[in-house]
Amino acid sequence: MKINGVGLGKVLQMYNNNRVNKNVSENKTAEKSTKDSLEISKLGKSLSAYSTEDNFGTSKAKLAEIKKQVENGTYNRDSKLVAQKLLDHIKGKGV
Repeated sequence: MKINGVGLGKVLQMYNNNRVNKNVSENKTAEKSTKDSLEISKLGKSLSAYSTEDNFGTSKAKLAEIKKQVENGTYNRDSKLVAQKLLDHIKGKGV
């Protein structure tokens, strides 16, 4: 069985061919990636109607009433429910 050796010339030629091919492919991908696009889903569009300034069920009158109860010392909530909500929030189960 005869095995022909690979000369230095062939190794350099293969290296140069690989380098040239890599540069060509990088240029093609660079041309393709110059355009960016953004598409907002229907859900995203519907959520954009809400803002952080919206009052989600908390009116000014209700907040004033709670503040008054806290100042008077008559504001009471179920401590077990509060503790459960805190644990759920910490565990990431919901807000």
